[in-house]
Amino acid sequence: MIPIEVCVHSKDDSYVSRSVLSAWQGGADRIELCSHMEQDGLTPSIQHIELARDAFKDRPGLLAMIRPVGGGFFYAMDEIALMEHQIRDAATAGVDGIVIGVLDKKTAGIHRAYCEQLIGKAREFGLTVTFHRAFDATPDWQYSLETLLELGVDRVLTSGTAWGSVETALEGLGQLETMGRFVSEGLEIVVGGGVSMSNASTILSAMKPEVKRFSLHTYSAVLDHGNVSSLKVRQMKSLMLPT
Repeated sequence: MIPIEVCVHSKDDSYVSRSVLSAWQGGADRIELCSHMEQDGLTPSIQHIELARDAFKDRPGLLAMIRPVGGGFFYAMDEIALMEHQIRDAATAGVDGIVIGVLDKKTAGIHRAYCEQLIGKAREFGLTVTFHRAFDATPDWQYSLETLLELGVDRVLTSGTAWGSVETALEGLGQLETMGRFVSEGLEIVVGGGVSMSNASTILSAMKPEVKRFSLHTYSAVLDHGNVSSLKVRQMKSLMLPT
């Protein structure tokens, strides 16, 4: 079965506990916990990570966004140091993995040195590493994927379309297939960006024959009046059943 990753907004204590538990009950394979979704996701608080860990019980798929400031994907050295501290704190609070994305201001490509630094810190604690949709803001997808493979990243979250575009993963399917074939089994393609109940089956049908490792990342599609719905998560999971 194709894994389902649910993005949960780290709004407040009650919301985190309730929504992560609903995702768990619905069978979500992974949680991506992010604060300040209006800024495309920032690092959640330690308290919220601990609450999410309690709600997600012993399922090994709790991921935390590590992004201290919004406004882009370029960081100064002191911000990278802060991110290292956030990785350590998140690991102590019980995460299984982190989600990062650091670009080079000069080239807009992946900042290899800073990413090595952050990945090294994550590996100290046995954490998996996902590179988020900063990937979609890079100018050369092939070079970016080669870099991520060399860095040993576990997953990359992408829509197959340019960052900032109104296009969704449905429009990016051709590119997603191409990228999936390019990386083979070297890392997992996490398909995100407008994944919904209405297009999940289409995405699955297009990806499955071609791509060895992929999963679906969803956010608003599993919400009901702003809350994660266990029923909708279960419905999304059912769409991923082999036929």
